[in-house]
Amino acid sequence: MEKAFFSTPELAEWVGVFHTTIRRWIERGKIKGTRVGRNYKIPAEEVIRVLDHHDIPLPEGLRKRKHKLKNRSGGLSYGRGDSGSILQKLLIVEDIEEPALVCRGSSILGVNQAFADLVGYGQADLIGVDIAEVIDESSGEKLMDFARKSLAQPGKAPSDYAARVRTDNMGKKKVKISAGSLDHMKDVFLLVVKPC
Repeated sequence: MEKAFFSTPELAEWVGVFHTTIRRWIERGKIKGTRVGRNYKIPAEEVIRVLDHHDIPLPEGLRKRKHKLKNRSGGLSYGRGDSGSILQKLLIVEDIEEPALVCRGSSILGVNQAFADLVGYGQADLIGVDIAEVIDESSGEKLMDFARKSLAQPGKAPSDYAARVRTDNMGKKKVKISAGSLDHMKDVFLLVVKPC
């Protein structure tokens, strides 16, 4: 499967700069990236644009992706308004190694396999479920408040939220949760879960 998103260290290695430089470029709007917890993920199309801009040969997987995109659209479009489909944005959760989920308000839109394994359910079984059914009931709305505050005031709000995740065998596991956003999609949060 082709990667849809790349990490800042991956792009930094190809460009020949430190990963902190890539972070700064994202934060200053020079390149597009999506915040995932404390890190960023960069869409493959943006990686192609950056490497092409710096006249750096594309790795094999990205060359194939660029070729497919050119054939499908008659050329690549990198305009700021071209942010990809909602499905593409939701699929970022699959590129995260840690347990992660995407939710709108308190409804789960998607989870990765690591999160499904943590709670002991199938990925498809968790779509549409209210987050309070998976995260300790008393924490559901508090978690959404935490996510809103951490995105509205980065650096000022706490970076992690402590909660308990329910498992399929009626157990509970302590976790810390970090929040991120998906390209300014209103009330949609990317939550990365770290077992304690």
